[in-house]
Amino acid sequence: MQYSFFKLRKGEEIPPRLQLIATCAAFFILGASFATWASRIPAIRDLSLLTPATLGYVLLGKGIGMVITMPAVTASIHRFGAKVSSLLFGLMVILTLIPMTMAPNWEILTVVLFLAGVGASGYNISINALGSKIEVATGKSHMSMIHSWFGVGNFAGALLGTALASSQISASIHFWSTAGVLLVLMLAIYRFLPEDQPDRSVKKPAFVLPHGGLIWLGLICFLSASIEDSVTNWVALFFTDHIGTSDGLAPIGYAAYAGSLLAMRLVGDRLKPRFGSQKLITAGTITAAVGILIAIFAPNAIVGVMGFIAAGGGVALTFPLVFSAAGREGAVALASVATMGYLGGMISQPVMGALVEYFQLSGGFMFIVICMLLVAALSWKARLLSPEKA
Repeated sequence: MQYSFFKLRKGEEIPPRLQLIATCAAFFILGASFATWASRIPAIRDLSLLTPATLGYVLLGKGIGMVITMPAVTASIHRFGAKVSSLLFGLMVILTLIPMTMAPNWEILTVVLFLAGVGASGYNISINALGSKIEVATGKSHMSMIHSWFGVGNFAGALLGTALASSQISASIHFWSTAGVLLVLMLAIYRFLPEDQPDRSVKKPAFVLPHGGLIWLGLICFLSASIEDSVTNWVALFFTDHIGTSDGLAPIGYAAYAGSLLAMRLVGDRLKPRFGSQKLITAGTITAAVGILIAIFAPNAIVGVMGFIAAGGGVALTFPLVFSAAGREGAVALASVATMGYLGGMISQPVMGALVEYFQLSGGFMFIVICMLLVAALSWKARLLSPEKA
């Protein structure tokens, strides 16, 4: 049966392949929005007069927004369904890009990032729930490939940020135009996302902390979010202030990280049956730790880029594998594990700010290395990642 992305008749059932494509596109939007922010942090630092410490406070605001909204996210999914929730929270993710370059100080920027965190949290959980639904419906592993489109968005956004920063295009023009493109894309794909029915008949807890086997997944998610948020938010400054590149080349480190992350996620679904989740996470995070150490002691930008290529590839599969395992336990389990990640992202950023303030960027990135090694160790305690559970 031939079908077109725009020629489905009203009431016609959406083919699983189109649902998968639309869900991948939804992850692309999330990745592109993250990269838009991350690639222009040096410019936003100057616009909002940030120091390392106040940048840490700003990022804490985003983390708080991601954490406190979790009960509302699970309630929204149960009441309206993950598809509707993805639209509501996705609009927040996109529209908060616009005022990010308009904040005159760190206090106002913190409020903007708080709202962005609320949107990112709800959108992430909603589209992960849709991804889990596709896996259950098809009986196949798709989560790594779905998450790879976060990497596509990340990589595309990082390359665009590099090009625009090198061309002296203002961050305001960059953010406004990106928001417009992502908004059009979201409205175009919405109808093709998997249909899900709200569950209003059964009372379910809006949120519970991870328990049982989920505790280990929660701890891994806590540390992994600390890693990814720290790299995302500080790598551009790492290249300008530690390695000594120009502002125009600052996004190149993030582009290398995001590109490597993308490449690994594209093959992750093939690697999972062969090696298993535990081995992939352990070997990957150890490789990533070595990559960050290479970058810290890099004599030039080329070696630094190589280090972040290793780091991106090493951490790429952790979230897809953990979310896939948690998603098999249900939406509440998925939300509880994800919340641990948001807590890690929230707490780690003021910690990074303090470490950078007192021990420079090398001290902050050594903190990332420690988190990576802890993830490698904890993956062997996570029963839900074991081969018989995969």
